[in-house]
Amino acid sequence: MKERASRKRYGKAGPRLNVRLLGSPTIDRDGEAVAVDTRKAIALLVLLAVGDQEEPRARLAAMLWPEADEERARGALRRTLSALRSSAAGEWVVGDAHAIRLREEGLRVDVAEFRRAVTDGRLAEAAQLYRGDFLAGFSLRDSPDFDEWQAAQADELRGLLAGALSRLARQTAAGGDVAKAIEHARRRLAIDPLDESAHRELMRLHASAGDPGAALRQYRECQRVLDAELGVKPVSETHDLYEAIRTGRLDDETGRPTVDEAIGDVYTLHGAYAKAIGSYEAALAAAPPAARPPIEHKLAEVHHRRGDWERAERHYRAATASGPDARRARALADWSLAAHRHGDAKRAAGLAERALAHAERAGDERALAQAHNILGVLRRDRSHLERALALAERLPDPAVRVAVLNNLAVACRRAGRLDEALSFGEAALESSVALGDRHRQAALHNNLADLLHAMGRREDAMRHLKRAVSLFSEIGGATEPEVWKLVEW
Repeated sequence: MKERASRKRYGKAGPRLNVRLLGSPTIDRDGEAVAVDTRKAIALLVLLAVGDQEEPRARLAAMLWPEADEERARGALRRTLSALRSSAAGEWVVGDAHAIRLREEGLRVDVAEFRRAVTDGRLAEAAQLYRGDFLAGFSLRDSPDFDEWQAAQADELRGLLAGALSRLARQTAAGGDVAKAIEHARRRLAIDPLDESAHRELMRLHASAGDPGAALRQYRECQRVLDAELGVKPVSETHDLYEAIRTGRLDDETGRPTVDEAIGDVYTLHGAYAKAIGSYEAALAAAPPAARPPIEHKLAEVHHRRGDWERAERHYRAATASGPDARRARALADWSLAAHRHGDAKRAAGLAERALAHAERAGDERALAQAHNILGVLRRDRSHLERALALAERLPDPAVRVAVLNNLAVACRRAGRLDEALSFGEAALESSVALGDRHRQAALHNNLADLLHAMGRREDAMRHLKRAVSLFSEIGGATEPEVWKLVEW
């Protein structure tokens, strides 16, 4: 969503309207509470505050008064607008006979500030801004479309918070404050106690803090919650981490990364690729031989994203030279995609087959999902992509699922199934938010813009295109044109 950059600057002499929607909704003007007489008026103000453009009257009327005919709904909207304009917030409500918006001067909306803080990497500020779920305790029982919109917004914002807290925990641990990192990780886990990756994060942090007992207790809590809620056991990755901690053989692959590697991970998600390379190279220089292949893989991925094929291939080769089958399969799958993007179809096919062979030997679901994903891309074979999606749905890490959903969207668009493509593309974008990977979010917005343009939905297409251009430019699109060319992954 496009953010309103002007919201963070106010004229000193003018009034200020502060709209807080994270938690129970509150509105104040210059510190004085604003009284809004009906829940529909509050909902109308919320829709205008969260939207990134003027809202058509027809859409607002239909959403807020779904059971009324058009004339009665528009009449109700006019009365609600009149009540809103007579309140202390009234001077911010502007528009014409067709659409309504909020004047930006002096307006502060915590949702916009939260989103902007996450995007800019100001993670501690974002975590502080999130004082509760979106519109906690508020609903419109006679407006199901509004309630569905509210639920979708709440889910997206919770996902953003989860991703921010996970990144914040890694950053804080890398800075040496493991106790604070554990606080962030616990808050992230509280958002979704069924998220195994959050349990693993806490296990690693407890182990790195020198408290393996707490790490093992966290695993048992993970077992308990999964059994009680879903009737399933933890996945192999979580169990392997438990065994590594229990037996005292936690190594760089199953435990927390070194400080330089962790910082490189953060830079990669943010799209600061030159800094990521520097951090990974520092980690590589200090790593023992057994810990080098995963770092080589990360370096290869950054060079791949930048389109530096020669350096990417050198690091992919080092990443796949030795190690467990599952790890080699994942690196081979990514190497195959790099060869595909570079135009070397024969090399890409061979690497993909090797990836599948290693994954099958390992029996590792993530590796198998990645192998089927790349085979689906290369062969334009939906059955491989569907197999990859079925595997990815069982994984606690959403990264593979996002990739497969995007590739299914691309495949459906090529086949002319545009509605189906849109469904996959929107699902991929929704799931990508928690990852915080700005380059892939940019690619998803760009793919959706192309798809919506093909469907004749030009306004929606332009909204996604603007967001894609903004993200690509921040990542380095002006100087590295290959970053714009990410379509499949």
